[in-house]
Amino acid sequence: MRAPAPTPKRTVYTEAMEIFHRAADLIGLDKRVRLELEEPDYEHIFYVTAKLKDRLVPLAPEQARDFANLSVTQVRNPEGLERLADGKIILNGRALLGSDVNISRGHLRLPDGNVYQLVPGESQRFKAYRVQHNQARGPYKGGIRYHREVSLDLFKALAAEMTWKTAISEVPFGGGKGGIQIDPRSYGREELENITLRFMYRLKSLIGPNIDIPAPDVGTNGDIMALMYRQYSDGERERHNLRGIVTGKDVRIGGSEGRAAATGQGVAFCIEDYFAEKGETLKGKTFTLQGFGNVGSHGAAILQKMGARLLAVNDADGTLFNGDGIDVPALIAHVNDPKNLRRSVLGFAGAQKIEKKDFWEVPADICIPAALGGEITADVAERLKVKLIAEGANGPTTPEADRVLQKRGIDMIPDIIANAGGVTVSYYEWIQNKRMERWSEAEVNQRLEHAMKRNYRIIRDISRNQARRSDTHDSRPFCIGKEVDPRCAAMILALKRIEAHYLLEGFSQ
Repeated sequence: MRAPAPTPKRTVYTEAMEIFHRAADLIGLDKRVRLELEEPDYEHIFYVTAKLKDRLVPLAPEQARDFANLSVTQVRNPEGLERLADGKIILNGRALLGSDVNISRGHLRLPDGNVYQLVPGESQRFKAYRVQHNQARGPYKGGIRYHREVSLDLFKALAAEMTWKTAISEVPFGGGKGGIQIDPRSYGREELENITLRFMYRLKSLIGPNIDIPAPDVGTNGDIMALMYRQYSDGERERHNLRGIVTGKDVRIGGSEGRAAATGQGVAFCIEDYFAEKGETLKGKTFTLQGFGNVGSHGAAILQKMGARLLAVNDADGTLFNGDGIDVPALIAHVNDPKNLRRSVLGFAGAQKIEKKDFWEVPADICIPAALGGEITADVAERLKVKLIAEGANGPTTPEADRVLQKRGIDMIPDIIANAGGVTVSYYEWIQNKRMERWSEAEVNQRLEHAMKRNYRIIRDISRNQARRSDTHDSRPFCIGKEVDPRCAAMILALKRIEAHYLLEGFSQ
């Protein structure tokens, strides 16, 4: 008797690809093209090792009682003590050299009154990934994520999304994504530098300025990109020609003006265009924001300048509310305060603390999920009291939640257009590096605004089956003869642009 075929396992990747299959069915995507896009070109899993530094680990109060008579160690070089978000302290260099050190059974007391256990640094292994999804339209392109909750399936989903996003943005890239399974807040600056350099050493044979171009993502930033560039180009004869190996760099080393704010800026441009079509501006509009990292903080600051008011904000450590509006620049200053080791909104004096469950029920015009994926579930979608969701994060809304939002008539600006500002300006940075040019922030933002609004308008037309040509866009080649939801419309635009490359160029044998 033949065993029944196994039921396909539902994963974050299969869930993310549901919209792909729905759009592919609607447009009758060529079968071979569909097979090319259903799975990534390459899936790389490897490991990096690094030697960690000595640490001081704080004892719980009940454990510290055993060291009640331990005198305080007077530290002569406080700068050598690097405090981490989890309460541990990294000993950098000769942090305790010249200090009056009092140690009892491997424990010491610092001037803050706490007792710490001295834990010698050991070598540690970290799991690393790079998924290269598709390169029909150009080099693989996608971020580097440092986060404790990453997996191959997650990076497959994110790499595929980059394939769709670059096609929607009309930049000549494909999709990729990768990173390390790590909580960067639990490691010191030098440790993260060593881990990053080793990561790029292992990654170097897989990438290149015309092959695969990483960028910042959750847990990484321009500093990490600078380290990756240095490791990749170190010792090369034409080092300056390799500056485009990563984007999202500091402007002083070849980064683009406007790149740091680009993803949040793109979200704001889409929201502005959404209301402009209705004959409205953002003046007086209210919004809630989940996530206050790069995307959320820049997006909130830009929207506030446009006249909108932030009512509530949530991040991994806390949730805040102020019915009169939260002062975004003051909140940014609070998050970036060196004493705020968690870089969290928690503790900000200009708003009251509320529970996360209450965050989703704050009445507002707009909700911007700009944290991690899967945050807006069907249950959350039932409780939302907003008119519009603009997805700053990748995949923040589950398929079940999508159906609830459609039923409730809550409008959606899907992630593959809303947060495409980052990859669009990454392309501008890559071009500037190639040409050895420097564009002004005004020029970058002007190009970005034109690109974002043009493609968003095409998506709206596809959704409404409103084929037309205007001064800014032409949606006639993409409408399919029936109305579809905005997320499906965005995918239709991506697939039609990708399919054209295969149908016109053919397949290599």
